[in-house]
Amino acid sequence: MHESSLVRSLLGQVETIRIEQNGLAVDEVRIEIGPLSGVEPLLVHSAFSELAPACGMIGARLVIDDVPLSARCSQCGLVEVTLARISCPACGSQDVRIGSGDEVRLQSVTIRQAHERETTK
Repeated sequence: MHESSLVRSLLGQVETIRIEQNGLAVDEVRIEIGPLSGVEPLLVHSAFSELAPACGMIGARLVIDDVPLSARCSQCGLVEVTLARISCPACGSQDVRIGSGDEVRLQSVTIRQAHERETTK
């Protein structure tokens, strides 16, 4: 399951960001996953739930945003794509360039800072 290695790498990036920002904890990790990325969002959620606590990110939430597939026809410039067939609907050319939808990207990390710590009496 390559989703586990992807999540391990993601958690490493998030931890680096937390340290650079002098954060106490990570509250939320937001990523984008495109339909051509080869990554299954449910498996990413499962791997995150399993691996985040082991990386000290207890309680961190993972939010996955779906990225729509987009492309541009190199022949006529029209933009419209379906997963069943990636070709230009106007001229029929299959010489298209994927613009988005084939990536997994870290979008944002919400970090709790020291001054945000709750105090109890």
